[in-house]
Amino acid sequence: MPGQGPAPYEEEIKRNGYATSYERQTVFLTGATGSLGGCILYKLATQLPTRKIFVLVRGSSDLAVQKWKKTMPDQTQAIVNTKKIHFVIGDIRKPDFGIETKVLEQLREQVTLVIHAAARIKLDANISEALENNCLPALELARIASRFRRLRLFIQISTAYVNSFLPDGYVAERLYSISDEDPEEELASIQATGYSPHTDRFSSSYTQAKHLMERLTFKRYPTLPVLFVRPTIFGPAVRDPYPLYGPEDSTPLSKFSTLYFQDQGGTQIWHAAEGYNSGANILDEIPVDFVANACLLHAAAGTRGIVQVGSQLYVRVTFDEVLAICKANAPEELRNELPTIIFVQDRNTPQHILAELVKVGTRNWLFDCGRSYWLKQVGGPLSLAVCQHDSDRLASARTKVAYEKVLRRMGKL
Repeated sequence: MPGQGPAPYEEEIKRNGYATSYERQTVFLTGATGSLGGCILYKLATQLPTRKIFVLVRGSSDLAVQKWKKTMPDQTQAIVNTKKIHFVIGDIRKPDFGIETKVLEQLREQVTLVIHAAARIKLDANISEALENNCLPALELARIASRFRRLRLFIQISTAYVNSFLPDGYVAERLYSISDEDPEEELASIQATGYSPHTDRFSSSYTQAKHLMERLTFKRYPTLPVLFVRPTIFGPAVRDPYPLYGPEDSTPLSKFSTLYFQDQGGTQIWHAAEGYNSGANILDEIPVDFVANACLLHAAAGTRGIVQVGSQLYVRVTFDEVLAICKANAPEELRNELPTIIFVQDRNTPQHILAELVKVGTRNWLFDCGRSYWLKQVGGPLSLAVCQHDSDRLASARTKVAYEKVLRRMGKL
């Protein structure tokens, strides 16, 4: 597999830091109005000496700024004031992303780093829709970027759950194949029929689309300097742009908490992870700003191939521990009304709708993050350093926010 050795500048980054490498970077960023993309943008603009940032937006620059003001109300003006942002109007569903020829030529001549963070995470989408949103645009951008004359690295945000068809256990930072079928033939078949025999083996059509995207990118563009970053479950930010940053829809366990608290006094059936009788499996969550930090540090180091970014680089928490945090922080009005979760080993037993919503919560993959351990030695604004106390404090604050939402909906706040 291309580029799975040590990153070219890893030792230099550990010795001298990463700031000077960004003085030479002109970045093309997609997905900048999303949770991860917004965090990456904030860091590129305000925390790093990035030369220039081309930001792909759909519609208009004013619309993008309004979205930032909703998610980063106290940071947006600082981002804009850096004068580093250059808006590129386009649409990822169109050839060449609908970018004007003149602007495309600018990108070809100037861009050194591409970060494709745009995605549409709709877990109940059919496989055709998932491919349209999360596979084909990535392949189109890879084609566009392959013509960039100064390109050093193409970072594609993927997901650790591209391998959710594997049994519980160890998952390496590499490609796994679900069948011997050529990925081009598999794509053509899905486009022709709207059907894939493998869909039910993945946690969602979204993760299947990302799985196919990875294989097709390597096959079509073997010389492209590509890095696939595979995060596990996104959690709210620890530090940047501010603690708990991250829309609820982009942080699945936050959404789970709110829905869990609303089910007052009920009993929920959940499938236990293989080999367990309770929720002793790891809920593999990583703060969104740590994912952003990992992307930007690997970009500085010139890492290629595949890296996984999960709780091995943060703090590992079990499902049981999450439930304990929920109970410990429950307000008096809800303390005796929390639902009871019963774990069963029989996967033929129908489980609660919440369990279906977060299927990966009842699995126990061990995602190897070995290619990113060195990141924990790096300080500054891209640091991944955190202690258990900070993690516990963040989890408590996050749970209290979820309780406040429930109480407000109940008219008790």
